[in-house]
Amino acid sequence: MKENVYIHLLKHRDFMSFWGSTTLLRFASNILQFAVAIYVLDLTGSAFVYATVLSIIIVPRILCTSVAGYLADFKDSIKVLRLGTFGISVLMACFFLIHVFAVPLTVPMIYALVSGLELCETFLGPTEGKLLLRVVTEEEIAPASKLSSLDDGIVEILSPVIAALIYGAFGLTGVLGITFALEDIAFALSIRIHCKERREHAETMPEEVHLVRKLVEAYQETFKGLNSHPYVIGIILFAPLYNFFVAPLFSVTVPHYFRVTMQADVKMYAMFNMVLGVAGLIAPFLAMFLIRDEDECRANRGGTVISATILLCLCGIMYFAPNMISADGSLYTLTGTMAFLVAVVTIMNIATSITLKKRVPEQIMGRVISMIQLSATLSLPLGQLFYGLCADQMPITIALLCSVVGLAITFVVMTQTYRAIRKM
Repeated sequence: MKENVYIHLLKHRDFMSFWGSTTLLRFASNILQFAVAIYVLDLTGSAFVYATVLSIIIVPRILCTSVAGYLADFKDSIKVLRLGTFGISVLMACFFLIHVFAVPLTVPMIYALVSGLELCETFLGPTEGKLLLRVVTEEEIAPASKLSSLDDGIVEILSPVIAALIYGAFGLTGVLGITFALEDIAFALSIRIHCKERREHAETMPEEVHLVRKLVEAYQETFKGLNSHPYVIGIILFAPLYNFFVAPLFSVTVPHYFRVTMQADVKMYAMFNMVLGVAGLIAPFLAMFLIRDEDECRANRGGTVISATILLCLCGIMYFAPNMISADGSLYTLTGTMAFLVAVVTIMNIATSITLKKRVPEQIMGRVISMIQLSATLSLPLGQLFYGLCADQMPITIALLCSVVGLAITFVVMTQTYRAIRKM
């Protein structure tokens, strides 16, 4: 009797080593991000300084993403994984020793740490997807991809809880030590991976001048295509609008409110992150039932209205909170509302993905996606810095109102975009 493919993969040493290595790297990264967020807020009390720490990681992504893609396509992916994992381990070891035996990490040191880690992770991102193809057979790619994605939600839920326990008991020293240990194990697992021969002959890198010329010509063709399909511009704007007006609520505004304004303990902040993780895990299953046939328009526009409405209600609650509910009650209300918002936004992201795949011409799809990713990447740090200034200078209600205004703008853009699609 033929063995079940999933059982076979769970017994597959190379696949399990690959899965374990990449999972531990992501787990260590999430734990460190959670702890560094609390550490910087506790150290400075400034949401703007904290936002600059979040924003600086965008620089390695912008500068090195294309290089990372080159390494994934033209270099040995297993070597890239091992070197990247080794680099992360060495970097973490250096900062652990500095923090323990020299001086406690300062904000500039945190900048250097997160930038270095993001640089290594940027190089590893494209390589992980490529490496999977060399670890399993062609028939195992689909089930292997499903298995390797199972840990995403688990990592999102568990990492803030574990980080809170370690940070609360041992401070940043404990977090750095645990992170270093996890990354060492990830490196050891990467050594155990043995890949099959390349499925295709190694490609050769085009000459640089020729490559640049072809790239410019490709994007010129894309812009000409946008003239024939003007609604695509609206689709491109969906992600940056949300990244500027909504994403900073989760990464800047609410953490500052918890740790600085309300002086909430680490466990309470971990609870907030865990609830958001659960909401993000449930949302894709809800999307399967809520988005049917041509309903991505209704899901996007309806989700925008619902998001704006619940934020407006939350704004009213937070304004009157001191007279209506206790401090813990306001934190629980904020957590529940933001968890609901995570679910709505996740469903909208899926709806936008459907619109993108169905409505954007195939011949310009790749370049349109790259434009969306670039604009989304650039808008995120700008939003974080803006909301950081708001958190330092104004009550949380002002940030919530700014998001409501941004969602109103997004609703107008979506309405015009889907109206143009219907006229096709």
